Amino acid sequence: MPLNRRHFTGGLALLPWVATPALADDFPSRPIKIIYTYSPGGTGDSMTRTFAEALGKVLNQAVIVENRPGGNGAVGIIATAQSPADGYTLVLTTITTTVLAPLVTKDPKLESSKILAPIANLSITPLVLLAHPSVPVDDFPGFVEWARKQPTGIDIGVAGPTLEVSNALLAKAAGIKIVNVFYRGGGPAFQALLAGEVKVFFNPPSAAMLDYIRQGKVKVLGVTSAEPSPLIPGGVPISKYLPGYIQDINFALWAPVATPKDVMAKLEDAVKKAAATPGLADKFFSMGTTLQPAGPDTVVRITARETQNFKTAMETASIKFGE
Repeated sequence: MPLNRRHFTGGLALLPWVATPALADDFPSRPIKIIYTYSPGGTGDSMTRTFAEALGKVLNQAVIVENRPGGNGAVGIIATAQSPADGYTLVLTTITTTVLAPLVTKDPKLESSKILAPIANLSITPLVLLAHPSVPVDDFPGFVEWARKQPTGIDIGVAGPTLEVSNALLAKAAGIKIVNVFYRGGGPAFQALLAGEVKVFFNPPSAAMLDYIRQGKVKVLGVTSAEPSPLIPGGVPISKYLPGYIQDINFALWAPVATPKDVMAKLEDAVKKAAATPGLADKFFSMGTTLQPAGPDTVVRITARETQNFKTAMETASIKFGE
C-alpha cells in the first residue's frame, strides 16, 4: 500500500531526541543490529545477512539483521535515526534509498546527511538493459537508432522509483521517447518482458537472468556500470555512448549521525576486515553483486551523484514516489 506523510509523522517528531552520543570505551560490548530497509528475500537481504555474519566474527559479537520495510526504505531509515547514536543500531540499504527518503515522506529533515553517518560502501550492482527478442537490434547504438524511429515511443517496464529515474535519464540522454509500464515488483516486470508486454527493462543481474540470456529469451543491450561488469559477460557500458550515464546500485552501511568518531572508526575498520573474509566475494558474486568496500568519502560522493540524478529525472518526468 502506498505510504504518505501521515505514516511518518509520529516517528519524525522523535528525531531531535535521539542524537545523544554514547560512550564507546568498550565498543562493542553487546550485539549489534543491522536494519535492512526491505522485506526478507532477494539479493539485498541475502547480502546483508551474509555480511552480518562476517562482521560479527570480526567484532566478536552477534550481528543481528532486522527487516524494516515500508515507504521505499524510509521506514527503516527513520528507525535507525531514532535509535541511540552508539553504534549498536546500523542500517544497510542502497544509497538511492537514502536519497529517496525525503522525497517519499515530503520531509527535508530526512536528508541522509542530516540523520545518517556513512560507514562504508559495501557492494556495487549494475543494472542491465534487457530487450525482448522482437526488438530488431542487438546493441545499444542500434537500439537508440531504432527507438528514435518509433512514433509512439518504446514500452519499458518499471518496478519502483529507482527504475523510473534510470528510464527518465535514458530518455533524456539518448533523445528517445519511452512509455513507462508499471509493475508491483521486479519479478512481474521481468515476466512482462519475457512475454513481450514491454520491449525493454532495466534489471539487476542474477543467475536466472543469465540463463534467459543464454536461452535467447532476452538480450543484453548494455549495462549501467562505468566499466564492464564481470556479472554480465559481454555487457557494454551504456556510458561508452552516453557519457556520464552511470546507474549502479550501491549498498552501503550507515549509523545515526551523532555516533562517536571512535565508534565509527572501529566500524569502518571492521567492515574492511570483514570484506576480506575468504570466500565472501564469491558469495556476493553468486548473489549478483560485486563486493567492493570503500570508505565514507565514497558514500558521500555517490550520494551526491544520485541526488543529481533524481533532480535531473524529476525535471524530465513525474516520478511516482511511494508507489
